[in-house]
Amino acid sequence: MSLLGTQLREAREKKGVSLAQASMETRILQQSLLALEEGAYQRLPGDVVARGFLRNYAQYLGLPPEEMIEIYRQERGASDKIKVVPAAHPIRGRTYSLPSFFTVFIATVVLVALGYMGLVLSGRLASTPSVAVAFTATAQPATPTVLPTAIPVTSVSVFTPTPGAVAGGVATPQVTATPVLPTPTPLAPIVVDLTILPNNQSWVRVIIDGVVFEEGILGGGINRQYLAQRQITILAGNPPAAEVTVNGLQVGAIGTTPGSPATFSWPQ
Repeated sequence: MSLLGTQLREAREKKGVSLAQASMETRILQQSLLALEEGAYQRLPGDVVARGFLRNYAQYLGLPPEEMIEIYRQERGASDKIKVVPAAHPIRGRTYSLPSFFTVFIATVVLVALGYMGLVLSGRLASTPSVAVAFTATAQPATPTVLPTAIPVTSVSVFTPTPGAVAGGVATPQVTATPVLPTPTPLAPIVVDLTILPNNQSWVRVIIDGVVFEEGILGGGINRQYLAQRQITILAGNPPAAEVTVNGLQVGAIGTTPGSPATFSWPQ
């Protein structure tokens, strides 16, 4: 037998109301109230909605809501979040890398310097001057090649040769700057604060992105905050007692006529 269900049923019977009457006054389906009293939590909607039902039902019966929610959490059970732990020693595959050009260049210079020093020390370089002269006589200097001046192009420019713009047989390059557009910022969520005025109460139904998030009677002084991505709708049975704030902007009461249900939606 569920401890939470026993306390809820005893409080309801002590108050002298039936499940049908409690369902009508709290605006919670009778089958949901019966599931709470029987401890059949698998018959309830999601965990967030079930907690909302339990909070409203406990307030209606005069029980401490936070204590009832704690008992519900213990009976239903809370699973720990899955933690991804990296491996202590990651597997490394066999990799092959080629020596860099800088390494090969340094090694070549060192080898040439060592060879030259060896020739000087051994006297071979001084004893064979004819070889150096013959080499000098037969060697032909390479004809220098004039390279075209490079046009600096930034990462945001496009090189586009223009037909017909020719100077000395060479096409004149045209550089067209392409502006860098800022990355669009994703839309922020809709934040709505609902406050029930002191010494008042109101039945409310909160619909977030097309799903009923919370439904029941809220007492005076209670403040709720809801987040939505597309739209949020609040139905209030006592509109003058329910005030809303959207993204920090005070909107005011949902309606002006007591006891006449009214609806607030954002975006309107």
